[in-house]
Amino acid sequence: MSSGFADLTVQAHQLVSEGDLTGAERLLADALSDADPRPDNASPELAEAAGLQARVLVALGEPHSARGWAAFAYAAATRLFGRSDERTVTAAATLAAVLHRVGSDARAARLYSDVIIELTARDGPESQRVLAAHADLATVEYARGQCEVARDRLQDAWELHREVYGDGHPSGIKMLAKLGAMERDCGRYADSHEHLTLAEEMCRQHLDPDDPLAAQVAGLARAAADPDHVCPAPPPAPEPPPARTTPVVPAARVPPQSEGPHDLPPYSPPALDEPVETPLYHPPGRAADTAHVPTPRTAPEADADALDDYPWPPDEPAEPLWRPGADPLPPTVVGLTGDEPDGVRRVPPAPPEPPSRYLPVHVPRPPAAERRTLPWLPLVVLGVVVALLLGTIAVIAGVSRVDDRRDTPPPATGAPASSAPPPTSAGPAPTTAPAAKPGTPPGRFTLTDRRDSIVLSWTYPPGAEGPVVVAGGRAGQPQGTFATLPAGSADYIAYGLDRTTDYCFTVALVWSTDTVARTGPVCTTRRR
Repeated sequence: MSSGFADLTVQAHQLVSEGDLTGAERLLADALSDADPRPDNASPELAEAAGLQARVLVALGEPHSARGWAAFAYAAATRLFGRSDERTVTAAATLAAVLHRVGSDARAARLYSDVIIELTARDGPESQRVLAAHADLATVEYARGQCEVARDRLQDAWELHREVYGDGHPSGIKMLAKLGAMERDCGRYADSHEHLTLAEEMCRQHLDPDDPLAAQVAGLARAAADPDHVCPAPPPAPEPPPARTTPVVPAARVPPQSEGPHDLPPYSPPALDEPVETPLYHPPGRAADTAHVPTPRTAPEADADALDDYPWPPDEPAEPLWRPGADPLPPTVVGLTGDEPDGVRRVPPAPPEPPSRYLPVHVPRPPAAERRTLPWLPLVVLGVVVALLLGTIAVIAGVSRVDDRRDTPPPATGAPASSAPPPTSAGPAPTTAPAAKPGTPPGRFTLTDRRDSIVLSWTYPPGAEGPVVVAGGRAGQPQGTFATLPAGSADYIAYGLDRTTDYCFTVALVWSTDTVARTGPVCTTRRR
């Protein structure tokens, strides 16, 4: 069964290369009708046939019919070869294209992101396949309404493609035209006109007048904006909070340190008969509710007379009351100043110690050592300056002597001049490769076969300024032009070729309209 699928796939590739897509679709449909629909049981030949059938159906405009075969091929290739294999990446790109055409843009975007990651790890970020995948992802993002993200991605991909592969590459022209169409649909008419005009100019400069891409770009530039496309509006700015009609006074406020302390109200002493909650002193036997605040303080010598008129209560207690001026101490501390009670002994203060006759003692300290300066440092600096001056004078003198020798004419007599000393040896002067003769073809033309792609490389003749034309075709058949590269190009990668068919390639350098130099054909050896 596997060998049969392999032969059918080869025949289908042959029909596709001849342009018979309908015949290839019928051939593959008859072969796949009896195949096991479970991807876990698929063979590599069956997975390749299913992927080819999906691509043929997409080219015929039947993406819904291609969706099942594309999903089958991707699942089978992932199981057989892993996610990083070239065949799995190709199947993922096919499935993403099918999903985009049927409207499943979210999953298509995820698959294109995986394809970009795998191709970048394999070919590098500047390869044509990576930049083409970025352009496809930008198309999907644009369909999802992510207009700004899609335009930025597509513009970055085109600018990098233009920098690496030049203005005349068809893939770059397609990216630029698609970018102009996106900008026109989004209402950016100035940018759209600039990019579409540049794309038409590149087609006139680098493509044949009957090239299909030139006709497509011209039709896209004359088309009108898509009336159904609406760019999503940016999110509205947050509204400011409404202004308050009445000020809100906080319940409490702690002033910062910069404001300083609070301004206290002026003090006014209370009246004599105004009661206070906490009296300063209660004499024994006095009720707390009859306390009064004393009058303001007078001079010390008038304290006794001033307090005689104070309304003291009658002598009800048996103990004598303490009155200001009668005893210098209040009654609560009287007992501590008289005789020592039982169990209490006064501790006499310790006598002062005599001053020491040893301290303070003056201890002489040596003066701090001064930092020693380097007396020879100025001499060294002066010597270096003198040496530089002498060297400069010697160089000037030598140059003047050489100029004098050049200006001095040879002696008039016929005596032979004395032999001059041999010239000093000098390093070899940098040389550049001589310009090649007109009509020299590119050199060292080599071919590297990667099955799914073929890498061509050559050396560009020095001094040439013409473009390079890469031609190729099936072995034994006439060759057609694959690409026209700018001057100085030295490599090219051909994609989308049959994995089992041999191809031959030649490279031609256009020196002028009358002189074209071609290399000999170099062919693959797949069937040997």
